[in-house]
Amino acid sequence: MEKLIEFFKANRGTQVRLARHLGLQPSTVSQWRSVPVEHLPEVSKFTGIPREELVPDAFRPAREAVQ
Repeated sequence: MEKLIEFFKANRGTQVRLARHLGLQPSTVSQWRSVPVEHLPEVSKFTGIPREELVPDAFRPAREAVQ
């Protein structure tokens, strides 16, 4: 979420435009703790921020299997 917040700060008005693009209220987007998975592809495309950077915990490498 840090990357998205940085993006909004660097690009005034983009939070409102993103919300409209997604069909949401700007207040909904401002309340996100992390990007919801159902919006992840569109948010990534809109912002140019890779999915892995928007939600890094969801894309972390798998643990090694213990044998």
